Amino acid sequence: MSDITATKSLEAWQFVRKMIDDVTAVVTADARDERELLDGLRVVSRVTALCSELSVEADPELPWFFDMCSPTRLVGGPNPDGRYLLAMIRGDRRYRVTGTRGSTAYLGMQVLAGTGMTPRRMAAYLSDTDLRLDGDSFAVVVSADEPSPAELDGAQWLQIPADAASIVVREYVGDVAAEVPATLHIATLDAADARSNGFPDPPRVLTDDDVAEQFTAMAWTIFKLATLHRTIKPELLTQPNVLLTAEAADLGAADTTPDNLYMIGTFGLGEGETLLLEFAPPDTRYWNVTLENIWHECIEPRRRHSSVTNKGVRADADGRVRIAIGAKDFGHGHWLDTGGHHRGFVVLRWLDNPDAPDVTVSVRSGATE
Repeated sequence: MSDITATKSLEAWQFVRKMIDDVTAVVTADARDERELLDGLRVVSRVTALCSELSVEADPELPWFFDMCSPTRLVGGPNPDGRYLLAMIRGDRRYRVTGTRGSTAYLGMQVLAGTGMTPRRMAAYLSDTDLRLDGDSFAVVVSADEPSPAELDGAQWLQIPADAASIVVREYVGDVAAEVPATLHIATLDAADARSNGFPDPPRVLTDDDVAEQFTAMAWTIFKLATLHRTIKPELLTQPNVLLTAEAADLGAADTTPDNLYMIGTFGLGEGETLLLEFAPPDTRYWNVTLENIWHECIEPRRRHSSVTNKGVRADADGRVRIAIGAKDFGHGHWLDTGGHHRGFVVLRWLDNPDAPDVTVSVRSGATE
């Protein structure tokens, strides 16, 4: 080992280890009880795995779309009634994204830019309302310079800056049993011709600087995702059972899109209590209500009914929807299960910028009379 240095990478890996220690200390300090501590430690583990995929496993020279969520990993405040696909790219490369639209409620493509220590920002956005379709199919060329008509070959052009870093695809599903998901594929337009064995030319050998940059990005993303409860309206944890309207930019412009609007708050419930939300549904094609633990992790949606879309709940005779949030169903409304958590986040998201719904919030005790 005496002739192996890789000093920058070793230092960056030490930074990753220190960051995991630091966010573990945050979780330990902020958890109120053992349940929250155990949840928080598992979130740190899941965030670390996700950040390894984002920073170390990704290949911007030959990218692919991978799902940032899994059936059991829904961290960072995602919508469990949807998909979040990511492909890492470079601003000095050209890519062709092809696929089929399907029939889901919403599909959007967001380009994030910013490298190294530069904060990520939204650099381009293409929603399904602007996506050009040929039947059910689409093609989008992603590049800094406008391609020639021959290079476009009928595709739509999405311009990106020189520091483009990734494409995030969001897809929201109103009714998973009835809607057909989109398909997406990304291919680089700058790759050398395939060799006789069918593979492209091998990538360049990674340098110490390359790997150090990957680990540094991994560390900072771990910190960002594991401490969202301290950065996204943290005052809500001390003001439970209140919902506030938030535009996308209020929650982080790189983490949302301009056609999504939100209400966000926290629930704080004792034994036998229910948080009741009453509202006239927003006039939009899609909305949902989701419960998260205090670490912005969706509450076990595979095992609990902790999220519902506009397709899964009906308004009462007075035209208002009633969502009952609690550990038990006491019959106050459409029940969302907190899984026994005494506190956590409530997120209402909707599309296409209608007026914010007027939500009445109240705490009820016991069963309905």
